Amino acid sequence: MKHNFIDEMDRYMDYSPWVTMPDTDWSTVIKNLQPKLFRKNSIIYHQKDKPDYVYLVKKGRVRLDIYSFNGEKISLFIADQGTFFGELSPIDSMANMCSATAAIDSLLYSIPVSTFMAEINQNHEFACNILKMMAKKIRLISVQVRQLSFNDSNYRVCSALSNLVHQYGKPEADGSYQLSIKFTHQEMADLTGLSRVTVSNILSALTAEGILGKQDGFLIIKNLNAVHQYLMETY
Repeated sequence: MKHNFIDEMDRYMDYSPWVTMPDTDWSTVIKNLQPKLFRKNSIIYHQKDKPDYVYLVKKGRVRLDIYSFNGEKISLFIADQGTFFGELSPIDSMANMCSATAAIDSLLYSIPVSTFMAEINQNHEFACNILKMMAKKIRLISVQVRQLSFNDSNYRVCSALSNLVHQYGKPEADGSYQLSIKFTHQEMADLTGLSRVTVSNILSALTAEGILGKQDGFLIIKNLNAVHQYLMETY
């Protein structure tokens, strides 16, 4: 399968856990609404809640997490600009499977469930866009299951770094990429199903090898080819 690696990686970029849909027109459902500011680490809703609203990210990032009975956590995805979250509950009339937390200060539209469902029933284009977004989430979760089942910890971290460059990397004259967002080792751990210590050790090793660097708190991928080479060799 290695000869198909580039094509596969291109497809996986579309299934990044940092979900963004900034070019999708959601104006029909938010035209009379004002976004509300949720400060970093604010809980928007809890796992097993059945909220009265569906949320759309205008600006910022919201983390969707699943918790175990003993409090362990894994992140499903991070909703970025133009992405709905909490849409499953009104569709299947069940409680939400995960909690939603503002990863950074975020501006969110709170759309009443009745408005959201009416728009799905009456607006074909809106319904199709919701289906496309949900399909994107299902595919990225499928990729996560594949990685958790078949790929080692180094692969998972390198894959996450590749996704970050694809979405948030700014190319520099020397061929490196500086990320435009900050993230903690714990956030990376939650997204990759690893411990914070494991993620820290992997990032430290990549830094020692000259593959990664940091400037003003922003990660720099100095050698993206080395990251892709590792992914290709272990795919």
